[in-house]
Amino acid sequence: MSVVSKSKELALNGGPKAVPELKPHRTKIAGEELWELVDMWEFSDDRKERLRELILGDPDIEGPHLFRYYNPKQSRVELAEAEMRKMVGTQHCLATNSCTSALVASYRAVGVGAGSEVIVPAYTFFATAATVVASNGIPVIVDIDETLCMDPEAIEKAITPRTKAIAPVHMRGSAARMDEIMDVANRHGIPVIEDVAQAGGGSYKGRRLGSIGTMGCFSFDYYKVIVSGEGGFITTDDEWLYTRAQSWHDCAACWRPNRFERERKEGELFCGENYRMSELEGAVAYAQLKRADEILAGHRRANRLIREGIEEFPGVSFRAQADQEGDTGICLVLYLPNTEATQQALEAMQAEGVPVGGIYDKKVRDWHIYRFWEHILEHKTVSDDGLPWSAVPENELPPYATDMCPRTLDLLSRALLVDVECTLTDDECAAIAEGINKVLRAVLNR
Repeated sequence: MSVVSKSKELALNGGPKAVPELKPHRTKIAGEELWELVDMWEFSDDRKERLRELILGDPDIEGPHLFRYYNPKQSRVELAEAEMRKMVGTQHCLATNSCTSALVASYRAVGVGAGSEVIVPAYTFFATAATVVASNGIPVIVDIDETLCMDPEAIEKAITPRTKAIAPVHMRGSAARMDEIMDVANRHGIPVIEDVAQAGGGSYKGRRLGSIGTMGCFSFDYYKVIVSGEGGFITTDDEWLYTRAQSWHDCAACWRPNRFERERKEGELFCGENYRMSELEGAVAYAQLKRADEILAGHRRANRLIREGIEEFPGVSFRAQADQEGDTGICLVLYLPNTEATQQALEAMQAEGVPVGGIYDKKVRDWHIYRFWEHILEHKTVSDDGLPWSAVPENELPPYATDMCPRTLDLLSRALLVDVECTLTDDECAAIAEGINKVLRAVLNR
């Protein structure tokens, strides 16, 4: 029998509703999607088959709401943001779909645009500088020091009236010299955007990286310290910058106390982009953050064991540390006396099974090193307007050249980077240390 009402009387006037009641709608996500996720994990064939039957054998299984906003259940992205606030120690945290997005949103939040300059190190993944250009700003590239991070003295010399931000990068898991950098920034009234992509969970003199500067940007890419496959976070204590970053990361929503009201303050409403993190990434990030101390402890323990097992050799030194205790421990960096010795040692260590790589070889294009950033060095642009370079008179643009940061190239050409996994056993650490010693004895004729 039909339940459709034929009454012409409007419900507003007391008539029956045309649609008495609708059942709660089911999500489009169900067992098949869950199975594809489970199938990514390594189970025994027997257990995998049992899991498959359990998941696909339930016709009533109902999947999650995968959008962080309007979620009828507790958002995993919000939980991950709360864990980040707790770990880093800032008042505000915003999840994004990558650290690249976090950098753009942060640069935009502090007002980087046409005619702005942002000081970046000569050694960092290209994204630190590329996002300046994507924000219509101009990167000013400066040398690094023995920490492999930005040299504070080089920052001071690079500041101009156009400097809108300083972007120190905590490279290869270890902190930049933040006291000196913050001193320069504070004296000149310039915001500091910490790029913590490679050092999540690290600290500097008791403070977590990402809580020292004006804003912190994190990567949870699969190859970072704490991971969610893809994803990033912005941390800050500044509510206004948090609001502006939030608006840039989701222009269509403008997440504010009342998202539809007129702007409360000039600079609150503007056209941004979509950098939201999904609930899938948020769930993995949340789980990883709860394990962060365990992961960091594993890296640090293995790093210490390898480091203690390496003998002293004339002319060989470890990377300088702004704070040894706060190092994440994800790698060891050794400086050798010259490029030739470094290349010989690299080849020999790899043959011994040591998980080592060189950092700079001018024959190998590596977008972590400024001399290969021709997108910037040659003023490449995506459109005929010539931005960002056209926003500044040509004779006032930073002078770019492949040899503009000789100290950086010298340090990187003499550096060996040993990867340190958090799961290494004592025996594996001892073997890696002995492999390094064995090669250095031969190469340095000891």
